[in-house]
Amino acid sequence: MSDGKVSEPIEGEGRIISLVEAAEIIGTSYPTAVRLAKSGELKAFRIRRTWRTSTSACEAFVRGQFELQALACQSVEVEE
Repeated sequence: MSDGKVSEPIEGEGRIISLVEAAEIIGTSYPTAVRLAKSGELKAFRIRRTWRTSTSACEAFVRGQFELQALACQSVEVEE
């Protein structure tokens, strides 16, 4: 049973936010954020019908996208 105390956030996990807030952080629409959460690309969880994620998960997603784009750019041959 809960004692009514709010637990401390896990170090490094950031603040828990809604997918509406997450969409703003990662620069997408809400439906895209939901799709990313459902596919597992954006770490998220559901509490009843509401999706939640964390600011750190959003930051990790954006970092991952930068890394993917950097790899894609490196693999493109530059014509001289």
